[in-house]
Amino acid sequence: MGDMVYFLEDFKPGPLDVYRKKASFSWKEMAVTIENPKMLRFKHSIWKTLSADPLFARSHGDMSFEEYRNITMDRVLKLLDYNLLPEEKMFDDPNLSSAFTIALQQYDGSLAAKRSILIDFFTNAIRGLGTARHYDVLEAAAAGKIFGCVAITEVSHGSNTRGLRTTATYDSTSQNFILNTPDFLAAKCWPGNLGQTATQACVCAKLYTEDGECHGLANLLVPIRDPKTMLPFPGVIISDLGPKIGLNGLDNGLLMFENYSVSRESLLNKTGDVTPDGKFVSPKKFQDPTKRFGASLGNLSAARAGLIPMIAQLMCDALTIAVRYSCIRRQFGHDSEELPVIEYQTQQYRLIPHLAAAYVVKYFGHSIFERYVDFLFKSFSEPDKDTVKMMGTEIHILSSAAKPLASWLARDAVQEARECCGGHGYLKLSGIGTLRNDNDANLTHEGDNHVLIQQTSNWLLNIWTNKSAKSSLGQTPLNALSFLKEHDNISRMKFTAKTITDATNPELILRKYKWLVCKILESTHRKYNSLLHETKNSFTSKNESQIYYAKTLSIVFIEHYILEHFWLKLCNASGLSMDIRRILVKIFSLYGLWSLEKHLTIFYQWGYMNGPEDADLIHASVLHLCKELKEEAVALVDAIAPPDFVLNSVLGTSDGEVYKHLQNALLQTPGVFDRYKNWASISKRLSTASKL
Repeated sequence: MGDMVYFLEDFKPGPLDVYRKKASFSWKEMAVTIENPKMLRFKHSIWKTLSADPLFARSHGDMSFEEYRNITMDRVLKLLDYNLLPEEKMFDDPNLSSAFTIALQQYDGSLAAKRSILIDFFTNAIRGLGTARHYDVLEAAAAGKIFGCVAITEVSHGSNTRGLRTTATYDSTSQNFILNTPDFLAAKCWPGNLGQTATQACVCAKLYTEDGECHGLANLLVPIRDPKTMLPFPGVIISDLGPKIGLNGLDNGLLMFENYSVSRESLLNKTGDVTPDGKFVSPKKFQDPTKRFGASLGNLSAARAGLIPMIAQLMCDALTIAVRYSCIRRQFGHDSEELPVIEYQTQQYRLIPHLAAAYVVKYFGHSIFERYVDFLFKSFSEPDKDTVKMMGTEIHILSSAAKPLASWLARDAVQEARECCGGHGYLKLSGIGTLRNDNDANLTHEGDNHVLIQQTSNWLLNIWTNKSAKSSLGQTPLNALSFLKEHDNISRMKFTAKTITDATNPELILRKYKWLVCKILESTHRKYNSLLHETKNSFTSKNESQIYYAKTLSIVFIEHYILEHFWLKLCNASGLSMDIRRILVKIFSLYGLWSLEKHLTIFYQWGYMNGPEDADLIHASVLHLCKELKEEAVALVDAIAPPDFVLNSVLGTSDGEVYKHLQNALLQTPGVFDRYKNWASISKRLSTASKL
């Protein structure tokens, strides 16, 4: 293990040693178990580079909106100079790109988003949708010679991309596309980097030929700013969106066109092209407009797979702060001794299940991105195109449910972490507020959660309805629903656990989840069909079956898949020490039971559980696992925490010297000893009042 963890530095002695010595496993071994050692080492090398550069010096002080924008861009340019991830290195191992973005996100979410959109997201759109005629733009973007953004969403249309109204009409006389924005509601809205820095935009628009026929959505590479002046070209109107709740180092904007011309070659033409004389042509496999539409947006939605590990790491950072602080902060206790608040059952229940969730989602996040990379390679080389297509569909369905689940878990975990740190957690110095505000974007980024998750439930219902698809469930590349073949047997299962040992058994937890998925799928299908019989309207029937139970169906489906994926990793992993395996099994069981607690009503409603003792056993098992993992909590966050320089929290420092760091930070904040600027007016009022 020594060669694998040499880059992980020991922690300085301090108050947290009390809990570190109680841990039954090596935090360094856990670090390279839960995350690929190569990726983790790469992240640490990035952080080491940043920590040595004054431009990346940390501060808890406030910067103005403009100052934050400026320094974020300066840092992006410096990263381009460093070239920490050369293109050839990224192609050798595409997972390094995810590690790079996560490392930057942990340092500053705005920096990660700005650099990722300028370089990765923009170039991925060209790679996925363009052809050889776009290689020059691709190379320029990858080298940082042009800055890009991706413009899909409009003011009045986001999730419903079919409703987009920006138009690109071909003119054979000039052999140009003429871009127009009908009105403000059709303005491109929210593209990152559009507000101030992008020189090119990948614009999604409805494509029209001269005969007036609409050929669906297309994507065009559109120059929007003169790189010499950074002013919009004539016919292009750009506005910044201004301050947001978080991520204010990223300039989001609005974009409108007035008869703006771009060349015919600007069209990203992998799925369809327009000939010089104005005829629309498309490869045979994309002649169906629906397939063309799906391929177009599918390539641009790849970021969702990369977003899940970023969300998981955000959870990890917030919980690192809260757990370390909870092991230092003392309140009340028996006799005269005050206890660290982590010793209280309430604090354990508020934090440790979230910590277990962070571990499970973190592993899944890395795994789903690796699967996506594998899918990309196979899409170019695999002769069995049907299998590749099925794999792409499964990844889309899994990520469409996993992104909502992960961001909701992160929302709750970060908020709980903030509250568990009491009043000090409300200080900007704690670092938790920034994490909370940055995660807020994830609830709608890459698709609104409540809309996105419907794609998963719709797919599940289609599978359930289609008997031929059901018969081949065991043959899908990612085995997302292979257990449905045993639906009849699963549906007859009952709750049988009698002891905590039974209740925490991973196989039995997975069995409960399989029962949930089968029952909710069957019930949702029955509800939908009943509504369809009444209304004769598929849209209305789907709409009115979301709460009972299509939304829950997607959630339990992805909870089961994430848990099963984690369990299979444990069962198949070689070289794991018994200590690490034992802890990871407890983490699995805690996240599984804690999640099942949320569905107890359904278990009773459909007869899986009987008396109150069944629910009591679930509750008792969760509390039992929380208490056992309390001794391991500091080592668990040590294994997933970034260095103090990156975490940037006075409450979560690795040495545990919370109050020393808090004192220094508070007293060194500029202006804290200054007199109120308008003190004279106050003094005059008080002097007048004293004479009354």
